[in-house]
Amino acid sequence: MGIKKSLLSKMILGLLGFQILNSSLWALEIDEKLTTRFLKISRTKKTILLNRGLEDGLVVGDHAKFFLTAGVIARGVVVKASPTRSIWSIYRIIDDSSMYPDRVVNIKITRPLETTEDPSRSLYDNSNSTMTAGTEVMTMRGDSAPARVRTMDDLSAEDQRELGAMGSLDQEAYSISGVNTERTIEAFGLIQFSSLSTSVDEGGEGDYTGGDSTIDFSIGVEKYFNSPQSFLGKMSFFGIIHSGNYTTTSIQGSQVTSSVFEYGIGAHYHFGGSPLSYNKFIPFAGGSIGIGSVSDDVQVLTANSTTPSSTEEGTSSFISVAAGLKYFTRAGFGARVLIDYYQRSETYEIENSDENFAKTVAGPRILLGLAYRF
Repeated sequence: MGIKKSLLSKMILGLLGFQILNSSLWALEIDEKLTTRFLKISRTKKTILLNRGLEDGLVVGDHAKFFLTAGVIARGVVVKASPTRSIWSIYRIIDDSSMYPDRVVNIKITRPLETTEDPSRSLYDNSNSTMTAGTEVMTMRGDSAPARVRTMDDLSAEDQRELGAMGSLDQEAYSISGVNTERTIEAFGLIQFSSLSTSVDEGGEGDYTGGDSTIDFSIGVEKYFNSPQSFLGKMSFFGIIHSGNYTTTSIQGSQVTSSVFEYGIGAHYHFGGSPLSYNKFIPFAGGSIGIGSVSDDVQVLTANSTTPSSTEEGTSSFISVAAGLKYFTRAGFGARVLIDYYQRSETYEIENSDENFAKTVAGPRILLGLAYRF
């Protein structure tokens, strides 16, 4: 039994040694470049999660410049790495407006910044110069002088909290929130539904049944904009088609069925992060306006008979003010819930009458819907 345990321990140590040797052999050299993507960025933009890791040649302690065609936007160091992910501590930000989730950037491996004895210029807390077992030590590429780099323990309390919010490095990108700038068109549907029955007892005159139901359905197409640094990037504009059918029965025996078909346009403003985000809730507010056609069908019900219906047709206009939440997956599927205040004005031209009749329908609604971005 002892021999087996010893052999197992040697095999584990051998595998660990091979992994370390393999990482060292494949480590990126100075000035080597790599295309990568920001998976997640902390609120302060001092801690970022990249979709590149040990398999791509990145190791803890690597320093790099982050750059676009316009120039360098930041500089940082790897503080934690897994085969497919790496967490970076950003110690110099040049263009924070270019740093946002799902942004594709290039990195270039560089030498670490020059060391200094001036505490005011230090990139880490040097109040305790005693190096503990948890301290990461690396040799500067091309230099034999050792230098301590920022490790998990060197991060500030705020950075530690933001880092913890990023979750496991091995977590798949589909479970990490980000921004998909390629999906800017969305098709959606909304529904409000109820189906109730009514029963009226007229005492000695008998009783009758009716209905009290609502079927409210809307479909639309919404357009977003990939302009993260402008006001337009927070906006979206949509076209909508709305159809509704409402039935109610009064105690006097009148059953009114109203139908409406409308179309209009609207806009949403999104709060917090980008409206193109996925795997996170997106709060929004906005409104819509439109026009359409309506009809009112009135039928008198009694215990013994039903009179023929009388139908009046007219035109309508509506306005809606809403607030709610959207949620989308990286694959583009999503859902939304919203509360709106809806007001519809209806105008009817009655035969054999010199005046038009007007009707106003108004009140709050709760709508649920599904959507897909493509």
